[in-house]
Amino acid sequence: MRLHNQFKSDLHYSYSVWLKGYDLYSLGNYPFAVKCFDPSHKILVEVTEVLNAEAEKNIDDIEIEAGYCAEKIQVGNDLVTIFLFDEAANNLRIDSGDWVNFFRQ
Repeated sequence: MRLHNQFKSDLHYSYSVWLKGYDLYSLGNYPFAVKCFDPSHKILVEVTEVLNAEAEKNIDDIEIEAGYCAEKIQVGNDLVTIFLFDEAANNLRIDSGDWVNFFRQ
């Protein structure tokens, strides 16, 4: 949440959408997603526009340093970046695919 607050003025929420073929896992205070290619598995994501290039670069750098890899995917008519991990390891899978709901429990 701290990072979200740091960049809040540079972000514009567009919409939320369920993405099929991904699993969601917990790192404790943060989620991560992994491709699973099973269309019955899905995650809820927020598509957010980053309003300036410097903030976008800073966010990318933070995510890459944390171990995520950036991948461009098509969501409806939008080409967006999703940050993924390569594998789940032994982390807890969030069966619902909804991090906010899981974290509030």
